[in-house]
Amino acid sequence: GVLLLVADIITKNVVVQNADTTKSGVEIIPGFLRIQYLINPHVAFGLSTGSDIADKIIFSVVAIGVTIGIVIFLIKKWDKLNRLYRAAAMMIIAGALGNVFDRLFYSAEYLNFFDAAQGKYITGVVDWIDFYGIWGFHFNVADSAVVIAAFMLIIYMIVEEVKEYIQKKKLEPKEEKSEKKEEKLLSQTELEKQRLLEEGKEKDE
Repeated sequence: GVLLLVADIITKNVVVQNADTTKSGVEIIPGFLRIQYLINPHVAFGLSTGSDIADKIIFSVVAIGVTIGIVIFLIKKWDKLNRLYRAAAMMIIAGALGNVFDRLFYSAEYLNFFDAAQGKYITGVVDWIDFYGIWGFHFNVADSAVVIAAFMLIIYMIVEEVKEYIQKKKLEPKEEKSEKKEEKLLSQTELEKQRLLEEGKEKDE
């Protein structure tokens, strides 16, 4: 978690300090991937309340709240969680804090990003990874950490469900056999009772 947070902060600062180059875009894989500096003043995926201040407050409060919630959960359940859950939780915390850091500590002067639409220098989250060949949004290390952690958890839960389903299927024939054995034993018992009753009747006669 700490390494991801540090990586996120360092990469963003490198991109900002080389804004003259990164704003226009640096091709990594032509037609597919480039580094391009962009500020996202909105909450996520372009969502916005229409107010920069409101967006900053909402995102920061939500992200800090989620972080605190996950930390409390980890403290209570740490010994019961496997490594995958722990790793995913650390990644989500790092991602949330990485983007909150941008909103709380980077000024418009430092970010030096002029938004022509608004006619002013803006603040927000520093995005720089652009898979422009397949994806319409820019993102960063923090975003990647959160998304990958979410996929890890989803895949893990699906795998666990499949394992549980297979295990149930394996147990079903055994249960059926045991039920048949019980039925057989019951039928034998009934036959034995009937035989004894018939013998008793014969004696009485």
